[in-house]
Amino acid sequence: MKTPKVAVWVVLWLLLAPAASPARVKPPPPSEAVAVIDLQKPLQGRSAATVELGGGVTLTLTSLDGLMRQHLTVLANGRKLLDLEGGRFLACGRLQVGPATYWGIAEYTGGAHCCGEYAFLAQAGPGEPVRFLGKTRGYGGGPRGFPESFKVRRGQVFFEGFDNRFDYFHASHADSLLVNVPPYYYHLTPAALTIDNLPFKFVYLREIGQLDQLLKQVAMARTTKPEAILVPGYQPGYESMVFADTLGQLLVKRTILYLYARQDRKAWDTFRQDVARFYRTSDWAPQLEQEIIQLMGEYPY
Repeated sequence: MKTPKVAVWVVLWLLLAPAASPARVKPPPPSEAVAVIDLQKPLQGRSAATVELGGGVTLTLTSLDGLMRQHLTVLANGRKLLDLEGGRFLACGRLQVGPATYWGIAEYTGGAHCCGEYAFLAQAGPGEPVRFLGKTRGYGGGPRGFPESFKVRRGQVFFEGFDNRFDYFHASHADSLLVNVPPYYYHLTPAALTIDNLPFKFVYLREIGQLDQLLKQVAMARTTKPEAILVPGYQPGYESMVFADTLGQLLVKRTILYLYARQDRKAWDTFRQDVARFYRTSDWAPQLEQEIIQLMGEYPY
C-alpha cells in the first residue's frame, strides 16, 4: 500500500521543523539593581581616602575642615573627570541598565534646611568614555538614599528629586506645607542629564486625588470662614503676608501639582473657584496667582 504524498510531507515537516526553526532563548533582562557605596566610612579617622566606584572609576575625598567641607576628585581610568568642592559627600549609587552604567554622588551641602544635591556620571558601554552629566538642583534636607531615587521606566533611567522653590512661600519653613513640593524628575542618558517630569504625570494626578480628599476633610473641620486667603504677617507689605489657615496652603499645593501635570486651565479654575468658595473674599488671590507663575518660570518644570 502506497503512503499518500500528503502524509509523507507532514512527516518530513515534523522531522525538519525543529532543526530549521530552533527555539529562541530570550536574553537575560538588564541589571537594574543599585549598588550603594558609603563615602563617609572610609574618611573616619583620616583626612583623605580613595574609593573604588567600579567600572574603572575612582573617587578621592579630602576633608577640608574636619566637619562639613570636603573636596572630591573623580578619575575615570586614570583620567581626571571631575573636581567638586562642597559639603559632605555621603554616598555613591551605581546603576547598570543594558550596556550603560550610571553613577550618582549624593552631597549634603549643610545648613538647617538645605540641601540634598547629586552629581551624575555615565558610561554608554564597556570601553566607552565616562562622562560627567551635571548636577541636580538642591532640595530641602539631606539627600535621600539611592535605591528609591533611581526610577527605570521602559528601559529609560530617571532620578527623583524634589522641587523646593516654594519653601518659605508665605509661611515659615516650620509651618510650610510646600517644602519639597512636588517630586522632580531628571532623565539620564549616557550623554545628558535633562529635566523630564511628564512621564510621571500620573504621580501628580494621583497626589491631586489624595489632596482633594484632604481638602474636603479640612474644610469640614473649619469653624469659621476667614476673610481672605492671606492675612498680615509680622511686617507690613504683601511679601510678609501669611496664609490665613491650612486650607490656603493646600489650595496652592494642588495648583502646583496641576501645573506640573500640564493642566494649567484646571489649575487656575479650581484655585479661583475654591478661594471664592472657602473665603469671604478673593482678596490676594490674583497676587498669589502672579507670584506662583513667576516662581514657576524661574527654572524648567
